[in-house]
Amino acid sequence: MTQTAQPSTFQKTLNFVLIFLIALMAFQFFTKSPEKTAVPSGEDLILSIAEEITLGKPVVLTLTNNTAAELTLPQDCPAEPFAVSRYANGAWLPETATVSGVYCDPADIVLAAGEVRQLSYLHWQGAILHAAGQYRIEVPITIAGADKVFKTEFSITESGFFGQIWNTVFYKPIYNALIFLTAFAGSSFGWGIVLLTIIIRLILFFPFQKSMASQRRMQTVQPEVDRIRKKYKDNQQMLAMETMALYKKHKVSPFSSCLPILIQMPFLLALFWIVRGGLGENNLVLLYQSLADFDVTVVITNFYGLDLLGVATQSGFTNIALLALPLAVAGLQFTQMKLAFAKRPQTKPDPDNPMADAMQNMTKYMLYFLPGMIAVFTATMPAAVGLYWGTSTLFGIGQQLIINKTVK
Repeated sequence: MTQTAQPSTFQKTLNFVLIFLIALMAFQFFTKSPEKTAVPSGEDLILSIAEEITLGKPVVLTLTNNTAAELTLPQDCPAEPFAVSRYANGAWLPETATVSGVYCDPADIVLAAGEVRQLSYLHWQGAILHAAGQYRIEVPITIAGADKVFKTEFSITESGFFGQIWNTVFYKPIYNALIFLTAFAGSSFGWGIVLLTIIIRLILFFPFQKSMASQRRMQTVQPEVDRIRKKYKDNQQMLAMETMALYKKHKVSPFSSCLPILIQMPFLLALFWIVRGGLGENNLVLLYQSLADFDVTVVITNFYGLDLLGVATQSGFTNIALLALPLAVAGLQFTQMKLAFAKRPQTKPDPDNPMADAMQNMTKYMLYFLPGMIAVFTATMPAAVGLYWGTSTLFGIGQQLIINKTVK
C-alpha cells in the first residue's frame, strides 16, 4: 500500500530523472535517421552515405581509397565538396552554394592508400540540401591517367509527425529567438542565452508562481498530514480520502513539484539540440525571413572565458571555466532547494511510523544529492545548456524569495 503525502525531495529527483529520460528518448525516437547505409559504388574509390537522412540531420559522405596508391580529389572551396544534384522533373539538376572560406580547406583532398575519411556537408545544407528529395553526389578523379567519376545517391526525408510538431512549435521558434537576441546583444551567444532564458521565465512566470506557491503551502499543512497519517495508519482508504480532502481545502497539489521541470524540458531540449547542431550555415534554412541575412560567422561563443560549445567532460576537466560552471549551477540549485524547504517542519522521531523518519532522512541526503546530479548533468552537456540552467535557477531563486515573503 502507498501512503499519500507531500512529495519528498527524493520523489522530486525521480520526477526530474524520469521526465528528462522519457522526453529525450521520445525525441530521439521520433527524429532519428535510419542507420542503413547506401551500397558503396565503384572499386577504386568507395563512396558511402546513409540511404535516408531526416531533414535537418547532418549529411556526411565517407570516402574510402580502395587502391594501393595515393588518390587526389579536387576541391572547389568555397563551393560545396564535389558535384551535388537533385532529381526533379525527370532529370538530375545541379545544386550549388558557397560559404565563408573559414568553413572549408581550398586544398585538394589527398587520400593515402586504404585511407577512410568522412566529409561533412554541414555548412552547405541550408542552401543545397534543405528540402526533401533524391540527391546524388559525383566525385571526379584521375586514376592511372584515366578520368573517372564515382557516384552515390541518397534521399532526404521529412521529419515524422511528432518531429514536425517539435520543429514548428519549439525548435525553430527558439532557434530564431536565440539568433535574434544574439544579434541584439552584439553577436554575443552568451548574452543571447541569458536574455532568452529570462524571456522564457517571464512567459512562464505565473505557472511557476502557482506551482511554487502550492509547494510552499504544502509545508504549512505538513503537520496535519502527519496527524492524519498517524490517525489512519491502519486504514489506507481513509488515509487517502482525508489527505486529499486536506489538499483540496488548502488548494495544494502533491504533484506541483513536477510542473516546473515538465514545462522547462522542451526549452532545455531545444537549446541542447541547437547547440549540438551548431550555429553554422546549415541552420540558416531555419531562420525566418526577417533574420535571413544574419551572418552566423560573427557569433561570439566565448562568454567571459567560457566556451559555450565546450563540454567539461570532453576537456578532461582541465578547462577552469568549464569546470567552474557545473559547480556554480549545483550551488544555485542547492540554494533554491534550501529556500524552497526553508519552512519545512522538523518532526520528532516517531516509533509508530519509521517510514516517515526514513523519508525525512532521505530528504536531507537528497538536498545534497540533487545538486550533485545537476552538476554531473551540466558537465556532460555543452556549456550553453549549463548557462541556460544556471540563469533559469537564478531567476527561480528570486521568484522563490518572493513566494517565501508572500505565502505564509
